[in-house]
Amino acid sequence: MVREIGDRVKALREERGLSQSELAAEAGLARYQVWRVENDERPGVQAVAVGRLAAALHTTSDFLLGLTAESTAPPPLEWRSDRERLLWMQQMIDRLMRLPRARQERVMAAMLALLEVDQVENGQKG
Repeated sequence: MVREIGDRVKALREERGLSQSELAAEAGLARYQVWRVENDERPGVQAVAVGRLAAALHTTSDFLLGLTAESTAPPPLEWRSDRERLLWMQQMIDRLMRLPRARQERVMAAMLALLEVDQVENGQKG
């Protein structure tokens, strides 16, 4: 069962040991805004608030919105602000998007396999 955004925000906040006030401060929101989100009293939460809550909880907006079951955190801020790396990644995505769909799927499957091998080699859980 997909949980509502309020349930997801509250669960992650509690997992991380944050009070509503602490989360609000991290997200640049008022405490009452966090309370309203957690209690589903704010239907149609603004995208900016969702983005700020996701960043403060070290997760993704997609997870909070129930679009994915994985609460994987985005890359660290210093990585996301590395312009050279971002351009390199964009070039890779652009090249991938120009491939026929079947080849895109093969390339992505190969990339995932390589990432799994890397995790095993580094003793990380997959």
